[in-house]
Amino acid sequence: MSNGIRNLIMSIATALFAITLFDGVYNFKELINPGISHVYNAIGTNIEPNMVTLVVFDWRGYDTLGEALILVTAVVIVLLIFGRGITSYKFDNETKEKNEPDKKYNIEGDKK
Repeated sequence: MSNGIRNLIMSIATALFAITLFDGVYNFKELINPGISHVYNAIGTNIEPNMVTLVVFDWRGYDTLGEALILVTAVVIVLLIFGRGITSYKFDNETKEKNEPDKKYNIEGDKK
């Protein structure tokens, strides 16, 4: 298949996808069912003294709890990944072979 035909097919497919996407977004308001909000509007004042406290304590409390849980989880993961620094370190003496001479360095880094 030549590049021209392939580009034409891709252009048509992209245009159809864009038209379908914009049509779905434009008509999305018809698909939305408010659901629970009608229930809370009808009996909300019987549950809480006013609608503001109803929203704050019923829905925003769960949202804040979720955000706090995400932050705590992130801190725990960072601590697990980075740890508290080097907890174990093998010194050169432990990994050195028996016949290998000691390598000592002075302040400038030259071998003695």
